[in-house]
Amino acid sequence: FLGVTKIHNFISMSDMKYNAIVNTGIKIVNRIEIPKELVPDDAQVEITAKVFHGYNAGNAYKGIDENELKKTVGREYNYDKVVDEEEPKNVIKE
Repeated sequence: FLGVTKIHNFISMSDMKYNAIVNTGIKIVNRIEIPKELVPDDAQVEITAKVFHGYNAGNAYKGIDENELKKTVGREYNYDKVVDEEEPKNVIKE
C-alpha cells in the first residue's frame, strides 16, 4: 500500500510487531536490541516480565528464567512516611 519493502533498522522488542511486519512481506534487515543502560530502573520489572514471556531482547537480557523474574523488584514506596507536615497553603481559614 505505501510501497515499503524493507526496514533497515527495527528497534522493538515485540515479536508481535516483528511478525506482523514480516508476514506482510516487508523485510527487516537488522533487529536492534535496546541496551540495558537505556532502560530506566523503574521499567526493569516490566521489561524483565516481557522478556520472560517472549519479547526479543537479544543478548542484553539473555538468560532470564523464572528465578530471575522473581528476583526483579520495582521501586519501593514509603506510604507511611509523612513528606510534608506543613499546613496546605490554599486552605481558607475562617
